[in-house]
Amino acid sequence: MFFNKDKKEVNLLYETSYMGSNIKVFPNKLVFKMMGIEQSIPIGQIASVELGMPMLWQIVVETTGGKKYKIPTRKKKEVQQAIYDAQASVGASQGSSSSLADELEKLNDLVEKGVLTKEEFDKKKKELLNS
Repeated sequence: MFFNKDKKEVNLLYETSYMGSNIKVFPNKLVFKMMGIEQSIPIGQIASVELGMPMLWQIVVETTGGKKYKIPTRKKKEVQQAIYDAQASVGASQGSSSSLADELEKLNDLVEKGVLTKEEFDKKKKELLNS
């Protein structure tokens, strides 16, 4: 982790706090702190980000290993989008280890699960096709 002259973290894509918890999204990892315990998940190991039910202020992050983390936040869609953006940037910087068809299939699965709306899918699809 690098800091600039103002002691702010460099490469921080997104940060939010809610009820004593803190979420930070970096290009390579998700860092969250709850009840004084900080945890980190590599972006490449995040399989899904589900929005909590209405009026339930949390997201559920599931790893490729099947572990689920319930993270409190009032900015569910913003956190979800920041994680998706970080995942997209990792894929682009690695020369896109998976094919375009694989990425579109993953996005479609998220629509079917209700994690993404059709509009969000179309936006990501357009971004992938134009890159």
